[in-house]
Amino acid sequence: MKCLILILSVTCAFAGTTGRIAGLVTDPDGELIAGATVLIVGTSYGSMTDMNGEYLIHNLPSGEYSLEVRMVGFGTQIAEGTIVITDMTTRIDFQLSSEAAGTTVINVSDQRGMIVFDETSTVHVISREEIETMPVATLQDLTQLQAGALYAGGGIHMRGGRAGEIVYLVDGIPMMDPSSSLFTFNIPMSAISEITVMSGGFTAEYGNAQSGVVNIITRTGGDTYTGNINAHYGDYSIVGTEQTNLTNYTQWEDQMFRGDALGGEFAVGGPEPLTTYLLPALGLDIPGNISLFSTIDLANYGHDRLDSRSNWDNNWEDGISGTLKLTYIPSPGTRFMASGYYENSDMGWRDWRWSRINEADIDDGDTLHYAKDENLALPTRISESHSISFSLTQTLSDMIFAEIKYNHYQTDEKYRIVSENGGWIGDGFTEEDWLSYEYVNPAVDPDDFYRSSTHAWLRHDSRSIVRTGRIDLTALLGNYHQLKTGWEGRFFEITQSDRYITGGGVLSTGTEADAILHGIYLQDRIEYTAGLIVNAGLRLDYINPQTEGTDAKYNISPRLGISHPITERDIIRMSYGHYYQVPNLSLMFWGTDVNTGGDPLYGNPNLEPEETVSYEIGLKHQFDSFTLVGVTGFYKNISGLVSVEYQEETGTFWQFINDEGVGTVRGTEVTFMRLPHEWLGFNFNYTYSIAKGPRSSVLEEVEYGTSDPVPHDDVYLDWDQRHMVNASFNFSVPFGEGPKIADYHFLEGAGLQLSWSYGSGIPYDNASHGTHPWFRNQKRYPARMNTNLTVDRGFDFAGIGLDFYCSVYNLFNRRNIERIYNVAWYDADMDGDGEPDHNPTGSMNNMAAWSPARHFLFGLKISW
Repeated sequence: MKCLILILSVTCAFAGTTGRIAGLVTDPDGELIAGATVLIVGTSYGSMTDMNGEYLIHNLPSGEYSLEVRMVGFGTQIAEGTIVITDMTTRIDFQLSSEAAGTTVINVSDQRGMIVFDETSTVHVISREEIETMPVATLQDLTQLQAGALYAGGGIHMRGGRAGEIVYLVDGIPMMDPSSSLFTFNIPMSAISEITVMSGGFTAEYGNAQSGVVNIITRTGGDTYTGNINAHYGDYSIVGTEQTNLTNYTQWEDQMFRGDALGGEFAVGGPEPLTTYLLPALGLDIPGNISLFSTIDLANYGHDRLDSRSNWDNNWEDGISGTLKLTYIPSPGTRFMASGYYENSDMGWRDWRWSRINEADIDDGDTLHYAKDENLALPTRISESHSISFSLTQTLSDMIFAEIKYNHYQTDEKYRIVSENGGWIGDGFTEEDWLSYEYVNPAVDPDDFYRSSTHAWLRHDSRSIVRTGRIDLTALLGNYHQLKTGWEGRFFEITQSDRYITGGGVLSTGTEADAILHGIYLQDRIEYTAGLIVNAGLRLDYINPQTEGTDAKYNISPRLGISHPITERDIIRMSYGHYYQVPNLSLMFWGTDVNTGGDPLYGNPNLEPEETVSYEIGLKHQFDSFTLVGVTGFYKNISGLVSVEYQEETGTFWQFINDEGVGTVRGTEVTFMRLPHEWLGFNFNYTYSIAKGPRSSVLEEVEYGTSDPVPHDDVYLDWDQRHMVNASFNFSVPFGEGPKIADYHFLEGAGLQLSWSYGSGIPYDNASHGTHPWFRNQKRYPARMNTNLTVDRGFDFAGIGLDFYCSVYNLFNRRNIERIYNVAWYDADMDGDGEPDHNPTGSMNNMAAWSPARHFLFGLKISW
């Protein structure tokens, strides 16, 4: 039932962390009842019905509640299992009995037509129950399973947009690294309550996002202690990106495989013990309730050097992350929250050309290549991130409440190479020391693998700090209008320095930047009794690079969404909106670097925000309380995307610019789902889309390595995938049910989750740019398919749950091509049979070209 409300009825979006419950109360004859009391059991939340028999309880944290209705002369009625989802209205109507005594308890899963399908945007909600059962490792894995999402080229693309066009919110606050526009937090899965993925039509409250919004709501403690321990061992691959250089042939690995994966999570939540038990025992009572929820995630991967595709050195990772969330409700209508996040990880430098660095010596007849300890040759990547948030939600009257939020986000990243003399190379160096540093040019063996050398990237330091403040005011005006307005201010500080070996010495680069981003919005949600929903809004964004010679920029974004019921089981919706996004700050403030041609690349503080104009229309039909089908059509115009241009008139350098070309995306999504009910559930989505534009990447001009500018004609973009399918099937046996021997149900608590994905081929380039330099993306990768399976068996011991599980990834051991490393090699006929060999590994047999082979992960989860 929880999943039913989560997925079937999510409203479009006032971002935040709360929702509301509304409905009608009638007597046995269907007459409206005024003055009935509606309460949330065990809380201070409640309301009374007005003269029209309507009630509304707003500003409710997402979660599950029991709803109680009382009226003199009628029997009391309780609706159990009522789910509140962030930014949505859950409708529960009551018809009271004429019996004045007694209480009737109903389960909302047995009712029909409880939810007003009032969404005006495309929204997918992933519940806590789904997170626990799906065979995925990270938040990004979950996101890419949604309709319209595609993982390609090192990032997630939503409905044909570039990677980096999705804003990730944690409890309503943006949490991306401003220098890359990437979501870098590894939030423990046990800390997540729900995930809302919006792929189109999001309202004016959401700024600085072109393609999508992912809102992550973290868990809060309750009035009893709950928790879990989840330990696993085996191998798994994760969707992830490894970026080793912005301008010098960036190294991407689409699927990172972690061998000998040993990890686990611990989570606990409940009343905060100091103020709940200790202080009252000492005679100190703090009014109200304080609860906490905390998680810890430990990871140790990849030290066995094994990959499911081949041996792979330097693929290890050691990390720890954790969250803590405190909630204080001193009185009805007031809620304080404080939360913190911390992550620290050390990782090896995973690069195939260095995979032989520590093998035995090789003598090719002319040169003796000395093997070298990888720690003395390759950088260790050290990252540390933390975030601290504070929020206050205050009810000002029955119809008005405000939210105030503040967040401090900081992420630090370092690359260090071990010095043979101890410590790290460059410790304590002055600028003169770097200028005189004696380095050894990288040496390669006969197969072009690096051997007795030190990686060119000697040292890297970067820090990004973002301070975010936000104020939102919501007012319910009469029975039809929910007016919301707010301001968000983001203050950025970025510093970066690098030491890099070039042909002429050690190159030093540095970047320092401060920038300010403000946004204000006004949004009116009009909700008529007949079911018509209108979301009309306007947003103003302001960006000030705070750099000499640059101007502040303003952008106005109108948004409109409409939803209307056709029948009690069918709705039609449509939306239109302008969406602006500031380019990531590394493109605006990049200092100096060296590309393969030897010309420097400069940032451009005068870059304009990129713009997407989006249209969509959708239909939805509900077969019963658990089964739904939906169809959505969408169209987008994309302009002002960042590219580079060679500045010959003012010097010999490259500089980031806003491209003059316009991209277009159009497509259709179909979803069909049945929520878990009577042991079975499934989810299916299909996406057909066409994505075209002048540039697939920021650095396409540089990557082509030609003095002629790349033309602005439309071509299929690198992530243009015509057909995408995701399907999942869930089978579970409830406790106390299923076949039995004697009085024992031997299959109770057993479950099976199967997921399957298919994607048609994405484009790739012609091999010869010299002969056909603009024959871009006219060939296609082969289609991809993948199947994952998880089986588990649960046991219940006096309220303590014990669950054993096994996940099998790439169940049928299919070889999918992740990346073609040498197009000429791929298209060549090396065996002489008259057909291309289609070997994607290139001359170096780079096994990262293939997706990971079949692998297993075993785990044990204890919950209470």
